[in-house]
Amino acid sequence: MDATILDLARAFCSDASDVVVCGPTAAELLEMPLPFHHLARETGLLDLAARTRRRDAPYVRWHQLGALDAHDVLETGGVRLTPRVRTWGDLSTLLDRDELTSVADHLVRHPRFRFEGRNRPYATLDELRGSVASRPGRRGNEALRAALDQARVGSDSPAETLLRLHLVRAGLPEPQLNIAIVQGGVGLGEPDLSWPEFRVCAEHEGPTHLTREQQERDIARTEARLRHGWIEVRTVAADLRRAGNRAVSRVSDALLRHGWRG
Repeated sequence: MDATILDLARAFCSDASDVVVCGPTAAELLEMPLPFHHLARETGLLDLAARTRRRDAPYVRWHQLGALDAHDVLETGGVRLTPRVRTWGDLSTLLDRDELTSVADHLVRHPRFRFEGRNRPYATLDELRGSVASRPGRRGNEALRAALDQARVGSDSPAETLLRLHLVRAGLPEPQLNIAIVQGGVGLGEPDLSWPEFRVCAEHEGPTHLTREQQERDIARTEARLRHGWIEVRTVAADLRRAGNRAVSRVSDALLRHGWRG
């Protein structure tokens, strides 16, 4: 969390008992993935809601969210926020379909307890569907439903989500997501995306892959996969540009080499 944003949010919540942090600011403080241009540290704006109508002020954007029940408010560290599922719905008029899909994937992914200290997802797909059904006629519902059609359990990052969306839209088969692969009794890791039928997998190289230790592990894993007849495609941010054309070309070539008929 950004300490400055958190301190400002705490100050407003302390000043008035009906103030709730919402929208992009709530999403940022809850560490939900947002495009950079929506982050408070970039826009300089704090998104807040209250029961009474208030005028926008420098650095503060007030919202009308209607009545908020107790289950619509999450309290943590002296700050009241709209909870994650509600916040996802409130972002529907600000984010596009793919961005909403990335947030949905973030909410439903299975966490890794040793890294995150939790073993349950923030939400299920059914809970997200229920949240949309509970707001009939609201602006943004069409975008939320479109995002839900694309959402999958298993993506660990917005980049993995976007890579999958580009590949599927180009007509490639739907991949498995972060599922362990075993060949000849040997564990070959959990690729970001994989097509076991064709022994092809894809790994997106984000910032966490830049350390020497991680690079050594990645090399050893890649060599093990090659020995067992797998093709591993490693992608970077540039592969996701222009509708992912470069990623589509590289992954489809690997699939075709291993028997996919296109």
